[in-house]
Amino acid sequence: MTDRKRPSPRRGGFDEPPRQGDFDERLDAALRRRKGRDDQEAGRSAAMGAGLRIAVELSAAVIVGAGIGIVLDRWLGTSPWLLIAFFIVGCAAGFLNVYRTAQELDRQAKERRGRAKERDG
Repeated sequence: MTDRKRPSPRRGGFDEPPRQGDFDERLDAALRRRKGRDDQEAGRSAAMGAGLRIAVELSAAVIVGAGIGIVLDRWLGTSPWLLIAFFIVGCAAGFLNVYRTAQELDRQAKERRGRAKERDG
């Protein structure tokens, strides 16, 4: 074994090893960078989830409305009038669901921004 110190990449030679404070500073900087990336990824995931939720709610309402119209038309023999009526009702219900979901997501985003402002400063 040798008694020589290992070269320090930050100091460019056989100097003293990095101090504990240097390590702590670098670790804190790395954790801040990682937290920023994690926050961005979480934001993307939340946005994708919200978009998927809106699409499913809209399409489900239209499908259910059309399905009810088809069933009633076959049962009552009024084809295609109840299908048309319930398709329109399903579209209206779907748009109302999308509007309510958008309002809820907007409220949640405002709350998150408010909490972030309080936390940061």
